[in-house]
Amino acid sequence: MAKSAEVKLAVFGKAGVGKSAIVVRFLTKRFIWEYDPTLESTYRHQATIDDEAVTMELLDTAGQVMTAQFVHSKVRKTAMG
Repeated sequence: MAKSAEVKLAVFGKAGVGKSAIVVRFLTKRFIWEYDPTLESTYRHQATIDDEAVTMELLDTAGQVMTAQFVHSKVRKTAMG
């Protein structure tokens, strides 16, 4: 059995713009109105894309101040696992 492709995604943006709403909508096909805006969450999801199994790890960041150093550290954390 072939190993599935692995993809790591990070969602960035200011507080209150809908990052969590987009992630939850993608994962569950539902829209949830209320979220805890201070939480950073990581989700795993499996899907079939172009007849290939894909395992996704999604990092839903909290709406912190976005400095270049902050973004770089989160990208590195996501990439390294």
